[in-house]
Amino acid sequence: MIQITVVHFKPEKETITRMFQKVLLLCIVLTWMTDDVHGCSCFGFQHPQSQFCSANYVFYGKVIKETLIPGPPDDTANNFAIWKYTFSIIFKMKGVTEGFGQEVVVETRGNGALCGVRFTVGKSYILMGRTDSDGKKSIGLCNFIRQLSSLSPYQTFYMFTRGVNSYNLNCRRRCNKIDQDSRGCKYEAGKNDKLTICLARNALCKRERRRCRWVNNETC
Repeated sequence: MIQITVVHFKPEKETITRMFQKVLLLCIVLTWMTDDVHGCSCFGFQHPQSQFCSANYVFYGKVIKETLIPGPPDDTANNFAIWKYTFSIIFKMKGVTEGFGQEVVVETRGNGALCGVRFTVGKSYILMGRTDSDGKKSIGLCNFIRQLSSLSPYQTFYMFTRGVNSYNLNCRRRCNKIDQDSRGCKYEAGKNDKLTICLARNALCKRERRRCRWVNNETC
């Protein structure tokens, strides 16, 4: 008969402690790297009308000045810094009292990992952002930021008009729920397929006969 002896290995308490410390240190490093590189996370591609409806302000303006408000001296990554951009209003759509040629200041975080965004002085952009309780306007990578040349003709019309075929009026008529659970305007915001892109560029969620439904979506 062959006798098998099972030997139980019992690590010393000091060894377990060192292993635990190494694992904990690795977790901390990985967490720091993740926050630094992938800190800005956006919820897919939302329909422009949804972004228009949820934004506190929407305007088309030209960047005329860029100012960096630095953080503490040891803030080499600009985590606490703020970029201030002065825009000259070209056209206002929502939440802006300033008229053509007047200036509006918009703030963004100093670090792109914290959703900060950089603009080029001299270029013009369409912005849909937030306004805080003090009236300060902010913008981030997850907000709608486009140059006019990147819009489709339909998007341009929906944004820059106020009639029955506009984002503005249909937002106020509560056609602002545009997602996969919507009854009349289904849209999967996290997808980036041809249908999603087509609906974003061509379709309007419009109130007709007491309900919201897609119009101009035939080609999609």
